[in-house]
Amino acid sequence: MVKCYKGDIGTEIRVDCGVDISSASRYKLVVKKASKETVEWDAEIYDSTYLTYIVQSGDFNRAGTYLLQAKITQGNWSGLGETTSFEVHDPFK
Repeated sequence: MVKCYKGDIGTEIRVDCGVDISSASRYKLVVKKASKETVEWDAEIYDSTYLTYIVQSGDFNRAGTYLLQAKITQGNWSGLGETTSFEVHDPFK
């Protein structure tokens, strides 16, 4: 992933789910922001195994560590994927 900065807009986040999720009926990215606030971002399926999201205004509103999990409903299964993390930096760092 590219280096992210507070206030960025348009950055693509791509999460590899490791399995075919093309038949999923629900899919989001659950994000625990650096502020400790937990939000859900509406994602899209990409190439049958990935979720992708384009960062919007306000998503990167604080520098620090962001935690991320895929949240999927597929058939009779519903749950979360593995947790990953990334850093959002203050400008000029």
